[in-house]
Amino acid sequence: MPTAPDVRIKIIVDARGVPRGEHLRDRLDTAAERHPGPPVEMQVLPFHRLDRSAIERSTAIVFLDVACDGDAIRRTSARIRAILDLPMIRIGGETESGSIGLPADVAPETLLATIRGLAHRTPEIRRLREELEATTLVAEGVRAEIARIDEELRAASMVQREFLPRDMPDVDGVRVAALWRPAGYVSGDIFDVFRLDQDRIGLFLADAVGHGVPAALMTMLICRSLPTRELLNDGSHRVRPPGEALAALNAFMVARQGRQARFATAAYVIYDVRRRIANIASAGHPPVLHLPPPGSGTATREIGSTGGLLGVFPDAEFDVTEVEIAPEEAIVVHSDGFEQAFPEATVDPMTSNLPNERYRSIIDEAGRSRDPDTMIARVRERLDGHEGSLHQTDDLTMICLRTGTPTLSRRDPSRRRQLGRSTRSSLTD
Repeated sequence: MPTAPDVRIKIIVDARGVPRGEHLRDRLDTAAERHPGPPVEMQVLPFHRLDRSAIERSTAIVFLDVACDGDAIRRTSARIRAILDLPMIRIGGETESGSIGLPADVAPETLLATIRGLAHRTPEIRRLREELEATTLVAEGVRAEIARIDEELRAASMVQREFLPRDMPDVDGVRVAALWRPAGYVSGDIFDVFRLDQDRIGLFLADAVGHGVPAALMTMLICRSLPTRELLNDGSHRVRPPGEALAALNAFMVARQGRQARFATAAYVIYDVRRRIANIASAGHPPVLHLPPPGSGTATREIGSTGGLLGVFPDAEFDVTEVEIAPEEAIVVHSDGFEQAFPEATVDPMTSNLPNERYRSIIDEAGRSRDPDTMIARVRERLDGHEGSLHQTDDLTMICLRTGTPTLSRRDPSRRRQLGRSTRSSLTD
């Protein structure tokens, strides 16, 4: 039984070029006999007989330009590519993209070797092309999915910003400013600053364990679930002390834990403007900082955590620390992201991002300003100016409350600060 040909060649000519094509075929037959290799089948076809069936049964196409019209070759080449990815050779004519050009006097042995080589690599080329097409489709799908996720994350970012306070409380002698800078689209930090009654202001900051959307959703739930007041039987309200509020929030979180436990740290400060007393409770959170008046030379004091993480033990208790805040002193509540915000200068990249306390000196330096807005602006400048600021490793949040002098009043509406504006500048400056 004869062996089926491995190489099927179509020699394309115009109607008047059939004799030239047959002559080339005969020379190729002779060369094939002299140089054994894969069996070759050759057929001379005029343009009008090169249909889809003939193309699909070919492994190579040879255009004999000396017997063909150039425009006809270009049209036919395009039609062939639309049907099947075949190697095409042009003899004696102009070479164009996607084809191999050989001189009109090419030796039949050279032409035969070229055809056999092309036929040999054609299956691999087709396989690679199919893989490329499949990969391209996958890449397009991935790009579409990335675009969808990007849109959803931007929407989530907008929603989370709506949970932040827009205005700072307007209370005599007290000024408050804040910085909120997510490491990505959304933040695992959230904060709130609110007026509890005529004399008291609440500062709350929570930092969910983890990053991304799950942490952001958790912080929004925490912020809205903090029980700041209690309704009494007579219809009046009682302001809950910070420790009691954190204990209730903790019990709420534990009761709603799903299969994947979620934890958070938090600090809650209630500042009594009239008595100049701050009651502070925290849950596994970095110490609240008590800054002295600018220029006093007194050291900053730390008020450490009074309880464990939120969401772990249902009966956890959170003690309250009472601190007197003298005129022009300040309270700073911050997230633990600042421990990595200012990396140490080191040649070892493995240790450059380890937690450190460089932020303490930066806060002390910025705290020389009597205006919390200026202090936050100086911290922001230091964040933007240090090496690696474009690759923030953790979410950053800071609240600064500074008291005024006993005679200083801040009830002028022009003194109200828009936190939304301050927050946006923190992200884009």
